[in-house]
Amino acid sequence: MKLRFLLVVVPLLFLFGCGIPFNIPAVGPDGTIAVFLDADRYAFTPDKGSLALIRDGKVVTVPGVTATGSCGALAWSLDGKEVAFVDTEPDELGFPKAWVINVAGVQTDSQTVSIARAESPLIAPEFTPEGNITYLGVDDDGNGHLFLYDRVEDITYSLLDNVLSYRPARDGESLWVIKRSPEGNLSLGHLLDYDPKSGDSYEIASFFIGAGVEQMFQMFPGAFFFDVEPNGDHVALTLFDQVLISPEPQEGDPSLYLIDAEERTVSRIALHGIAPAFSPDGSKIAYIGSADGINQGVYLYDVEAENEEELSVEGTVSGLFWIDAGHLGLVMREENDEEDSYYLLTYDLTAKETTPLIPG
Repeated sequence: MKLRFLLVVVPLLFLFGCGIPFNIPAVGPDGTIAVFLDADRYAFTPDKGSLALIRDGKVVTVPGVTATGSCGALAWSLDGKEVAFVDTEPDELGFPKAWVINVAGVQTDSQTVSIARAESPLIAPEFTPEGNITYLGVDDDGNGHLFLYDRVEDITYSLLDNVLSYRPARDGESLWVIKRSPEGNLSLGHLLDYDPKSGDSYEIASFFIGAGVEQMFQMFPGAFFFDVEPNGDHVALTLFDQVLISPEPQEGDPSLYLIDAEERTVSRIALHGIAPAFSPDGSKIAYIGSADGINQGVYLYDVEAENEEELSVEGTVSGLFWIDAGHLGLVMREENDEEDSYYLLTYDLTAKETTPLIPG
């Protein structure tokens, strides 16, 4: 599958009003992996599912945590006791007519609590150190708004408008936000280090972005476009259809950049690259890339040595995540005549081989 196909065709779902969340596994602080399964089967965009926990080669379903519609966008609390996720209410054709953000414990007797509901997309729930929830709401005009739900006061606060995407800092204290502002016929994107408590922000970088990029930021999880090094010194960011950052990439191609947040310098590390993910120690960046812009693969970039290697992965990769320092999780896509299917693999960086993430 062409790398550009992954970036361009899927967001059309958003343009037609779908806003379907993605079921990308999330790794908790103790290494437990959370994902939605339907009858023990994995789907990238499931119609329904039950929360499953994977650890030490075993899969345990949490019976009290289920979704009635398309579900995903999982996030762990910092103490590893809860998860947040997006569920949808389907219409008569099966498309989402409402989006709901839920919070649930990961114990066997857990119950799901809804903290937000809207008839336009709600995406990217994340926990704060205090156990509150931040998330993005996308209005009917496609504008993103960053919210904070205070669970003690049962009040939702509006934090920032015109937000394309955000990621929590690894220390949990601040948020890395991509905010947009009009600039002629284009929009100017601002990468901010934002403190939700004080409202203060520090601009790390800025760049021009086209309308299509805005829609993709709203459609995909933040992990499809940027990640932050654990110590906060660097940010890996995918940009395309832009003209500000030098060297200038080919028009329409997604290029991967490494931004030094302290020195405020930028370098392009891959002409074609999406879904960057820093390793737990921040020394490497895994990403989905391409040597020719057509055939994609999984690459590992060494931040200090400034070189990369392509991993030995057969098949089409639709997403990736770090399980631990020595293992990557891969979301694989298999093309079928009627409907594509997906499955999960673990890639061992030492043995350079893959094994199924879900036993059996």
